[in-house]
Amino acid sequence: MTSGVSPKNDGQEGYETVKQTDEPDTIGAGVVEEGLEEAAKPSPEAGTKQSVAFGVALYAACSSTLLLINKVSVHMVPDASFVLFCQFIASSISVRAMKMADPQADIELLTLEKAKPFSLACGVFFLCLLANTQALKSVNVETVIVARSCSPIAVCVLEHATLGRALPNLQGILSLAAIAGGAVLYVVTDEGFKIDGYAWLLFYFVFIVVEMVFVKFVVETIPMSTWTRVYYNNTLSIPMVIASSVALGFGDFMKVEWGILHLLVIALSCIVGLAISYAGFNLRKLISATSFTVIGVMCKIITVLINDIVWTQHSNMMGHLGLLFCIGAGFAYERSKVQSK
Repeated sequence: MTSGVSPKNDGQEGYETVKQTDEPDTIGAGVVEEGLEEAAKPSPEAGTKQSVAFGVALYAACSSTLLLINKVSVHMVPDASFVLFCQFIASSISVRAMKMADPQADIELLTLEKAKPFSLACGVFFLCLLANTQALKSVNVETVIVARSCSPIAVCVLEHATLGRALPNLQGILSLAAIAGGAVLYVVTDEGFKIDGYAWLLFYFVFIVVEMVFVKFVVETIPMSTWTRVYYNNTLSIPMVIASSVALGFGDFMKVEWGILHLLVIALSCIVGLAISYAGFNLRKLISATSFTVIGVMCKIITVLINDIVWTQHSNMMGHLGLLFCIGAGFAYERSKVQSK
C-alpha cells in the first residue's frame, strides 16, 4: 500500500506493494517450471474496457487520496513505521473479519505452500518502501519523482525479458521517454535536483522496477482472489515492518501527545490503505506491469500538480508544463498500445 512519505501508497514513492528464497520447488504445482510461460500469456482475469476503466479510476482515487492522508498522518505522528504497521494490521484484520462474517467468501487463509512464494513479493514491496524512506533522507522529493518517472522504461524491458511481453512500438517508447523528460523539466524549473547520496536512490529505482514485474508474475502464476492477495500481502508484511522499525529506531509514536484528531487521521489512513491494497491488486491482474507503472506515475504527477496549484503554489509555468507533458505522454503511451493491437 504505496509518494514522498513511506507508508504504503501506490506505488508510491512511498507506498507504493519481498525476501528471496533458494527453494523454488516449494512454490508448488509447477509454478516455477510453468510460471514464465503462463505469465507471457494474456491474463485469464484480464477484464473488459469497462472493468479496466473502473480499476484505473479506483486505483487513481485511492492513490492520490492516500498520498495526501499519509502526509498529514506522518506530520501528526512522525513515525512512518508505526503508521505503516497500523495500515498493515488493520487491512489484515479487516479481510479476516470479512471471511469470518461470510465463510463462503473467496478468501483463503494463510497456507505454507502459497505463503512462501508470496512472501517474496511482500519482501520486494517492503524493500521499495524502505529504500524510498531512506532515499528521501539524502534527496528531495522532486528527485525521487524523476527516478519513479524513469521506471516505466526499465519495467517494459524487464517485463519483455522475463515475462515475454512484447516491447512497445516506437510511439510507445517515445511516450515513456517523454514521461521521464517531463518530470526532469518540472524538477529543473522548480526545486532542482538535490542529491547528497546516490545509493538509496539507486536501490529504490531497482526495487520499484523489480517489484512491478515480480508482483505481476506472482499475480498471474499463483491463483488467488484479489481479497486473498490483499490478506496475504498485508499479513506477511507485518513482521517485516516490525523488524525494520526495531532496526531503524522504534518508539517515536509514543512521544506523540495523542488526541482524537490523531486517532481519526490514523484510522482514515488505514481505511484508504485497505482500499488501495485492493485497488492495486485488482488493477495488476487487468493490465501489464508497464501499464501499471505508467498509471502509478500519472497518479503521482497529477497529485503533485494539484497539490502545487492548490497549496504550495511555488512551481512556475514551465514546471506546470512539464507535469502536463508527463500526463499527455502517459495517455499517448496507452493510445500506442491500442494502435498496435
